[in-house]
Amino acid sequence: MSALTTFFKALAKLLVKPGQLWWGVGEIVRALCRVLRRLRRRTPCRGDAGCLRLPEAYKRPDPLIYSQHYLYSMGLAVTWDNPDIQLFEPGHGGPQSVGAPVASHALQPAHVYRVRVQVWNGSYDAPAVGLPVHLSYLSFGVATNTHVVGTTFIELGVKGSPHAPAFAFFDWMTPEAAGHYCLQARLEWSDDANPNNNLGQENVDVGATSSPAVFRFTLRNPATSRMRFAFETDTYRLPASAPCDQSPYTQGRERPRTRLAESQARWEVARREHGAGGFPVPPDWTISIDPADPFLAAGEEIDVTVSVDLSTPTGDRHATLNVNAFALEHEESHFVSGVTFQIEKA
Repeated sequence: MSALTTFFKALAKLLVKPGQLWWGVGEIVRALCRVLRRLRRRTPCRGDAGCLRLPEAYKRPDPLIYSQHYLYSMGLAVTWDNPDIQLFEPGHGGPQSVGAPVASHALQPAHVYRVRVQVWNGSYDAPAVGLPVHLSYLSFGVATNTHVVGTTFIELGVKGSPHAPAFAFFDWMTPEAAGHYCLQARLEWSDDANPNNNLGQENVDVGATSSPAVFRFTLRNPATSRMRFAFETDTYRLPASAPCDQSPYTQGRERPRTRLAESQARWEVARREHGAGGFPVPPDWTISIDPADPFLAAGEEIDVTVSVDLSTPTGDRHATLNVNAFALEHEESHFVSGVTFQIEKA
């Protein structure tokens, strides 16, 4: 008999008195002694007999937004016209009311717009209560400097609940200088299940095809050393959402029985239908980028000109062109950022 067991039994004897109460105390002490003996032996569990299996009690939320960098890293094509960042005229019913929607290319200088950021949760089990959402803007371009707009806090429910998605609202006064500006929304959660899908950018411009349409944006080298850049173009844009009962990941197959299987099925469909490299520029488009492969010193900024000539217009009056920038270092290519141009054919 161990010393600890002897101690507890002696203590039990000192406390024993007539009545059921002290009998119960004795039973508790004896049970505790048996547990202590098992712990001291450190006998490993074999099978399920006599083993206590504790379920994982701690769940982490996964706040997310349409995040171009994360999606591209997963092999998907992206647009810089972010579906989760929308601009409106301010409404008259309080700080969360919105008026008429505003196109990102039609902003006025020194004017207040209401920005609505839509935030999702990838977790079925853990909400994010008091989630900070940060909004900032960049001068139009790639890797340009950040200007803070503000921070707000939202209550994000679990996936599938009435509180997901949740919305963050900001009032943003555009700069006095006319030009193009890009909004960035960033989610901040210290124990995020996936912190890589927390940054989204709204970055579009519109031009008319005046043979050709000409766009300009700023390219900045955010690195601490001289860097060469290259550009890739594609015509990817978000398709219309399918009805829930016609979801493509369930067509022609049994619905996944677990959440993991469902997630894997969704990624399989996404890579097949939205994969990077699957949306080439039509052969009758003529695209010129000047300079095509610039070398920039650390922190240097230059203007890049994109000329687009649609020699053979199609029936669709609207066309999309994405220009993605890559930093080239030691024969490796690193995705930096990009811009989306909407082209309206006359």
